[in-house]
Amino acid sequence: MTLSERQNAAIILENTTAKPFVYCRYYFQCFFCHEQHSEIHAILQHSTIHKIPDSNTILKELLPKGKRTVKVDISELKCKICLQDLKDLDEARTHLTSEHKKSFTESGNGIVAYNLTLRNGQFSCHLCNKIFQTFVLLNRHMNVHFSNAVCETCGAAFMTYQRLIQHREIHLPGGYPCNRCNKVYTTNSNLKYHIEKVHHEGTTKMRMLRCPHCPERFSEHFRKLKHLKEVHGITFTFECEVCRSIFPSRRALTTHTNKFHTQKTQCEVCMKSFSCVTTLKKHMVTHMEGKRITQEKENYTCEFCQKAYRHRKTLRQHMIVHVKGWS
Repeated sequence: MTLSERQNAAIILENTTAKPFVYCRYYFQCFFCHEQHSEIHAILQHSTIHKIPDSNTILKELLPKGKRTVKVDISELKCKICLQDLKDLDEARTHLTSEHKKSFTESGNGIVAYNLTLRNGQFSCHLCNKIFQTFVLLNRHMNVHFSNAVCETCGAAFMTYQRLIQHREIHLPGGYPCNRCNKVYTTNSNLKYHIEKVHHEGTTKMRMLRCPHCPERFSEHFRKLKHLKEVHGITFTFECEVCRSIFPSRRALTTHTNKFHTQKTQCEVCMKSFSCVTTLKKHMVTHMEGKRITQEKENYTCEFCQKAYRHRKTLRQHMIVHVKGWS
């Protein structure tokens, strides 16, 4: 964040009820004291025990130079000065300027806002109302609305430059090998997840997923979904944005999208689509084999009728046709 963005963020944090938090991929951290929780709402509840300092203190102590954008929950956004309800950060900024004479710079707020009110245990985007099972998916979705950084390799857009840096890892040659079992991963974050999950090192306990309806916790997302369905009767569906087909799992939706609505898994030779890149690669072997056979056929061509054969023996058998024709 630039200095002017940090100044604007400090004014908003001091004068509104926007709840800041830090997202660390596998856990959430308090913006004020760095306490960690595995659930976003637990960290938001914890943050209410802290008295919000003035904007100058926020700027110097909590928003230092080099600070990345601040994430905040605006589900209960109000003006702290007059307690007026506010719809979003743009309205908050306009209100603070016109009603309370707060002075903002012309820069942005340096803040990413989320409305973290749960809908039947699910998260939703306050900009387009799409539903997501986890904060991870909601956070990834926000790139759609804020394309501030674009990957020059594949054209993917991201909300912040930091996300772009993380994404660029997938384009690097080689990989990230695990020195414990020699498995190789495409990104450093995937390697860390593997080490925590398989080798039980790191902050695995912090990533335990909690059921929103009971104290049960889970180490993997699909186990949480299974629990919600079997114990609480809650099921999820996923809609294809292109053809509106409905699927019971995100994996099924991804397979459908790759197969029918993307060019990433489409064969350039015959234009068939496949469910994943691995299947496409296997399919491409058939074209390579066909090309090889064709090349071999060209080596055994009949000089009379130009028919081509794979083997010299087959060509000799064919020549009998022409011999009989002469007799």
